[in-house]
Amino acid sequence: MKSSGLTCIVDDNPDFRILIHHFFTQSCPQHSILLFASGQALLDALPQMSPPPSLILLDRHMPGLDGHQTLELLKQHPIYKRIPVVMISAQASRKEIDGCYESGVNSFLSKNPDFTSLQEALSTVCRYWLDLNLIPSAL
Repeated sequence: MKSSGLTCIVDDNPDFRILIHHFFTQSCPQHSILLFASGQALLDALPQMSPPPSLILLDRHMPGLDGHQTLELLKQHPIYKRIPVVMISAQASRKEIDGCYESGVNSFLSKNPDFTSLQEALSTVCRYWLDLNLIPSAL
């Protein structure tokens, strides 16, 4: 089944949200993007989204409800648990990365300070999760 093409980007850093938005619009211009400053803002908005997003890019370290906590809440929901989640972080310990995988994250990326590498990684994420990956019919 083809994805809805909606990607939710969740990051407390407004500059990084804009940067990711820019990279995604260049790599996958046919897909829509919604930006959120927190995990709670995403969780509050999800019930109004129909169909649900095809992909969530989630910052690991945020104040309040952090990325891992948001991931755990998503994976407890009967519909949202099927949405692919890519965790992204400027710094993460092996323990944090392993914990995210144990909680159901689909991929974990480093916020590479080299913009070219970051753009290539996000282009690959976009192409794989939104154009190549086949999603379950519930989404």
